[in-house]
This record gives sequence, structure tokens and C-alpha cells, in this order.
Amino acid sequence: MAEKRGRNWTLVVYPESTPKNWRDILDDEHISWIESPLHDKDVNPDGEVKKAHWHILLMFEGNKSYKQVLEISKKLNAPIPQRVESARGMVRYMVHLDNPEKYQYNKSDIISHGGADADHFFKMTVTHGQDVLKEITHYILENKVTNFVELVEYAIENNDDWFDVIANRNTLFLNK
Repeated sequence: MAEKRGRNWTLVVYPESTPKNWRDILDDEHISWIESPLHDKDVNPDGEVKKAHWHILLMFEGNKSYKQVLEISKKLNAPIPQRVESARGMVRYMVHLDNPEKYQYNKSDIISHGGADADHFFKMTVTHGQDVLKEITHYILENKVTNFVELVEYAIENNDDWFDVIANRNTLFLNK
């Protein structure tokens, strides 16, 4: 059976076992990679706090074998690498965005390296944008909002998705 290959791989890095210059080691590989916030508030099902760790997404230009990625993993004293089917899903997992039962880490604490763009993975889908537009429209109708500036101020203070939809997608519709 052929060894599985992939362009996207993930590692878990533990502060107490990785070299102090682990980021430099990864940067020296000249690849794009994304670093999660330090996961120091995750808990096991029994309520015990897990060891602090970072999730790392390695993104290669071409397919890499497990053996090739394991060489990088060993330099960091990280457990075995895993191939990632969805880079988007992995980056969203870094803050538990789709897992509301888990501690919610801050998106702004994700760090992109080597030309990676973590923000790209949080872009709104067309379906989600339509759902947000419906929410905004219901809010306007229910609250009898007649001043566009009031709506913009509300979005700035309360909801980043709303602000994105108002500022970048549907200004004319909402202003009317």
C-alpha cells in the first residue's frame, strides 16, 4: 500500500518539550505555516486541564510524505504529525470556532508564518453571508432603524460579521 501524502499537515507542540527556538526551526524550513494561540484552557472530559500546547498547520507547495513531515516534527520534539484533509477546518479548530462546547480562543492570537494567511480561512461563505444579511434585515425591521449610521455603529460595537456584510457586501441594499 502506498504511503499517504498530502500538502497540509498538523503537529502539536508542547512548551516544555520543544526547543526554545522552535519557531526559527520552522521558519528555516521556508514553508507557510500557522500557529494557534497557546491552548492552555483545554479540558479533558473528566474536567482535568490538558497540558498547554500549540496546534501547528504546515502548508507545503506540493505533497509531502509522512516520513518527510516526521523529520520536521522530530526537530520540534513534537508527537507524530497528522495529515490534514481541510486546512480551513484546522485553522478554525485552532480557536474552536465550530466547537462551542470548548474554550473559545481569540482569532487575533493566531500567527501566520512564511506567507501564510490565516484570515483567509475565516472568510464568510456565501450562505453565511446571506444568513447574516437576513439577521440584519430582521434587526432593522424589528427595531425600526432608519439611520444607516446607527446600524453601522451597532455592527462595529456588537458584531464583526454584521460589519463585514454592511461594509463590504450589501451597503446599497441596507442603506435603502
